[in-house]
Amino acid sequence: MRRSLHDLDLARIAPLAKADKRTELAKLKDSFPPYGYKPFRLCILDILNVEAGPLAVLPRTPWASVAEAIRLQGKSLEEIKANLRAAEGLFNFATDFEIVGRRHEFFPLAIGLSEKVSYWSPVVLSFDGHATVPFFDPRKSNKLTPLGRRFALSAMHERIRVSDPDFADVRLAVFQFANPKEGPRIAKAYFADDVELFDYSTMDEMVRETYAIWTEILEEREAAARKAAGLGPIFGSR
Repeated sequence: MRRSLHDLDLARIAPLAKADKRTELAKLKDSFPPYGYKPFRLCILDILNVEAGPLAVLPRTPWASVAEAIRLQGKSLEEIKANLRAAEGLFNFATDFEIVGRRHEFFPLAIGLSEKVSYWSPVVLSFDGHATVPFFDPRKSNKLTPLGRRFALSAMHERIRVSDPDFADVRLAVFQFANPKEGPRIAKAYFADDVELFDYSTMDEMVRETYAIWTEILEEREAAARKAAGLGPIFGSR
């Protein structure tokens, strides 16, 4: 069974009250969704006009090239369509705001007993006159709630601003996408400076409690599965 929670699910669930945590965690299944957004994420650097060196204005990668890369990487027509709509929405946003950027790797944030989270892409953007580190949430269902965005932005703040004085003044943004019936989705940015951030100790407690409940749920599922199969309890289990 899946032991580690997806970063987006952790951000959604960790800030909730204990009873609500259990309710949301109980909804998580071991089955995989019909498609994912890996093709979109693999094309982010091209979409955002990112280069390896200092910020500079480069010829923007044509949309046709991005679209072809997504078609090659998609595993199904449904996945290709979903990724194209998100990618085109971000491409339009990047074009409208003349976004450029450079690649920069940030180490994951260690939190809880053994978790490491990465709520950011490995880039620093020049966006609307500000150096900005983005995180992209293209999900249509189970996407980040306002509390989830607050958690993700708080984690970004701790890892990027607090841990590295060179980035103390960088702007942090979570991008989500409206979902019209047809055509490209519409990107919208939510900024860390517009919310009250959680401090690290508060987030750490949230994550520890979330995983304690998740472990209980997994143990209950394993016990139920063994009972259904006519097997006895696992030796040493509670």
